[in-house]
Amino acid sequence: MFREGDSSLTIHLTFEEVSRLRLNMAKQVLLVRGGALGVNTGIGGAHHNLATSLAQGDIKGWGSNVTCEYRIKKRMNPFSRLFQRWYAHPKRVAIALKKNHNYSLLHITDQEQAHLIPEQCSIPVVVTVHDLFHFFPEQIKIGDESIDVGEQKPRWYRRRDLKKLRAGLARADLLVCGSQATLSACQKYFPKVDSVCVPLGLNVQNFSPKSQENVEVVGPASNLSKSCHLLVVGSHAPRKRLHFLCQILGKIDEDIKRNITIHHVGNETCPYGGKSASQLAQQFDVSHWVSHGGELSSDELMHLRHASEALLFPSASEGFGYPPLEAMASGTPGLCSDLPSHNELMPDETCLRPDDKEAWKEAIMAVYSNWQSRSKSDEQHVWPKPRSGLIEFASRYDQSRFCLRMADIYDSL
Repeated sequence: MFREGDSSLTIHLTFEEVSRLRLNMAKQVLLVRGGALGVNTGIGGAHHNLATSLAQGDIKGWGSNVTCEYRIKKRMNPFSRLFQRWYAHPKRVAIALKKNHNYSLLHITDQEQAHLIPEQCSIPVVVTVHDLFHFFPEQIKIGDESIDVGEQKPRWYRRRDLKKLRAGLARADLLVCGSQATLSACQKYFPKVDSVCVPLGLNVQNFSPKSQENVEVVGPASNLSKSCHLLVVGSHAPRKRLHFLCQILGKIDEDIKRNITIHHVGNETCPYGGKSASQLAQQFDVSHWVSHGGELSSDELMHLRHASEALLFPSASEGFGYPPLEAMASGTPGLCSDLPSHNELMPDETCLRPDDKEAWKEAIMAVYSNWQSRSKSDEQHVWPKPRSGLIEFASRYDQSRFCLRMADIYDSL
């Protein structure tokens, strides 16, 4: 209450009002990306976390309430897609940066949109670089496998696209890399552009397991049969090594395979031709391979994490490696190959040699044995108990730490 003659005024603000006040006082960041990718994709999730942190005022002194993007249409023909990417969207960004704008910084949230950096930009430009697989593709040798990392023979329009992207990255003021491996690549290929490593963040509390009694379980995890359920998250790009994984699973004894169910979340079509993930599983006699595609909601995927005994992640190369970190944050162990950059996220001495098939088989069998010993007396599937040590370890990558680092980086520009 305020009375005439009072020298002070007490104001009570809600959390939302405080957030809006902080945002109005902060320097503004124009966030830019291309098509609006879903939060369950790696790049889409990273953008969502950054945009939310800026909107809530969690990055001290900086804010943003707008993203320059466009909606992805499933039935857009290739020519319309190129027109949108090369002409319509760059024009949209240019309009946002017209003379009277109030932005202090332009942040492009993934390297695949670096062509959107204007030739002459009046404010500093930051680009989040998740990886450079497609910019500089290579073929790596792991055991008896030769694995394509990135598209080896892109078509003419993609080659032109890549030229635009490389030129765009060269115009940036700072490249923010999600891993040390990506930082090394940026320093190698773009030595004239400043670059820094900032591991991506995760809202760890959002992954905290909840008992089945306190929450409605939705999606595939709502009606699981009694089985050792294992989770695979990611596309069927060659670097994900689903071929390697199916080889190992196919060699497990038949009586054990009958009690193992593999849940694959992600696009099961190989982007460069070849058999689908389900066809590979059938070829190697993997008894229970369930493909869920890439359209699960965040809640559905979260329940599937909590219901699974372990994540299987044999990838040959990752820009950051969200799936292992998300699994740990939910208390679910992960079997991961000892390769960049997901090995940067894992506890010491927990990764597996990428070419050691016997070690992978033994690790899967250990998970199976643990499931078998705790579920002998149960008639139905019982969710595993989350591992608190993994959740505690994952907390070092909490979004709050990412926000502190990003505030320093924005201030430096």
